[in-house]
Amino acid sequence: MSEQERHRCEVRYVLQLRVQDRNKAMEYLSLVREKRKEKAKQLEDDCRKQWELGNRGDKGDWREQRRSNKNSDRGWL
Repeated sequence: MSEQERHRCEVRYVLQLRVQDRNKAMEYLSLVREKRKEKAKQLEDDCRKQWELGNRGDKGDWREQRRSNKNSDRGWL
């Protein structure tokens, strides 16, 4: 498994947590921030982008980013 695929799997995992329980997703990201420091930002950014694109963590789901939207930060965490 490539690093890119591992990362995408982790993003989908966080999105699944978010669907089930927002607090679980926040706790997971908090732990990642503690362990990985600044490297956690990419995970958080990709989770936010994928959520905004409608990805809810289904197996193999990865969506390409659309044009930017001024209101795109709403709705994630």
